[in-house]
Amino acid sequence: MIKKCLIANNIYMLDKRSEALLRIINEECKEGSYKVLEIDDLIRAMPHKFKIDSEGIAQLMGYLASGEYVSVKYGDEQVFCASPLPRGRRIFEVEQEEKKIYTKWKYYLPELMQNI
Repeated sequence: MIKKCLIANNIYMLDKRSEALLRIINEECKEGSYKVLEIDDLIRAMPHKFKIDSEGIAQLMGYLASGEYVSVKYGDEQVFCASPLPRGRRIFEVEQEEKKIYTKWKYYLPELMQNI
């Protein structure tokens, strides 16, 4: 059931690097508006295990834009002007909702099990 829900929300369509960049963009653009993001700042914000460079950021940004996760007004070798789209924000909203549900069940489940 949960897997079907996640597939429906396309969370499995993103690899770990794309998801990490999308998470950074969502954090930077909390209001959902466009923001100028420096590529060097994005590289520093990405997990070090990905060893990403400016070309990698550009490729990931293109992938996120083509998948309608983000909108990019413009980009060059130093900056991108980007904003998360509803599809890109929804992934993390679902994640937060699932954490809330898990937290509720975590406390009630032991009590229910005792009553059985």
